[in-house]
Amino acid sequence: MILFSTKDSIKFMMAKIFFTLADFSFSIINEITPPAYHGTETVEIKFIKNGKGKIIINNEEYSVTENSYIVIPEFISYSFIPESKLEVYSIYLLIDKKLAYKEYIPFLTKYYVGLDKYNLSILFNDLLYEFQTKSFGYNEIIVSNFKNIIVKVLRNENAKGKRLSHWDTESLQFEIEKILYNEFSTITVLDIANRLHISTREFQRYLIKNYNKSFRELKNEAKMSFAANKLKYTDIKISELAILVGYSTPEHFSYAFKEYYGESPQSYKKRNHN
Repeated sequence: MILFSTKDSIKFMMAKIFFTLADFSFSIINEITPPAYHGTETVEIKFIKNGKGKIIINNEEYSVTENSYIVIPEFISYSFIPESKLEVYSIYLLIDKKLAYKEYIPFLTKYYVGLDKYNLSILFNDLLYEFQTKSFGYNEIIVSNFKNIIVKVLRNENAKGKRLSHWDTESLQFEIEKILYNEFSTITVLDIANRLHISTREFQRYLIKNYNKSFRELKNEAKMSFAANKLKYTDIKISELAILVGYSTPEHFSYAFKEYYGESPQSYKKRNHN
C-alpha cells in the first residue's frame, strides 16, 4: 500500500552522472510482492524504516529489518516477503552513466543489501517531509539529501578514498580564492593541487586561463599586498612581518618586497604609514 508518492522531475549531477528522479515513495508492504524488474539505466534505493522480512533479488534471499538499505540497479528483479509489516522508502532514479567515473560504475550495475550505520533514516524522513510540504527551497534540500544518501550507502559498503563530485569552474575558483585568502603565506602549489584532487600541471593551466597569472604570481601578490597594508596601517616590526608572510629572514622579505614595489619595506612604511 503506497502512502505517499511523487512524480516531481528533479535532476542533479554526481560523479559526472546525470540523475533524474522518477519517483519517491513511502509504502507499507503486508504481503508477498510480485517480482519487480528494472530496465536499462535505472537505479532504486530502498530503506526499511520499520519491520522485518526478506527480499529475493535475482533468486538470492536476503534478510531485511529496520534500517536495512537495498540498492537495485538495472536488469535486476526483486520481491519482498514480509514477516511483519514493512515500512519502506523508495527512491527510483533514471541515470545517464556514459560519463560516469569508472570506479562508481559498480554502484550502478551491482545490487547491495546491508544494515545502515550512518543514520539514513533521518535523510529519508526529511525527504518525505520536504516532498509533502514543498516549502521554500525544498528542491535544493531534496537534491542535497539524495547526494547524502548515495554517499552514505557507499560508506556503508566501505568505499574508501573516493570522490563523487568533480570541480566545476565556479566551485574550483571559489576554493582557490578561499585557500589563497586563508593560507597565502604557507600554501604550496603541490599542497593546493593535492587538496583539489588535480595535477599541478592542470592547476597551473587553470590559473593562467582564469586569472592570467601563475600560482607563484598570485601567491606573491597576496603576500606583498598583505605586507603593504600591514606596513601602512599598523606598527608591526619588519622582522615580525617577514615571518607572518612566510619568509625565513627579514633580509629575504626585504629583498622580495623591494623587487615587487621598487622600494624597501622601511622606505614604504615611512612614506605611507598612517
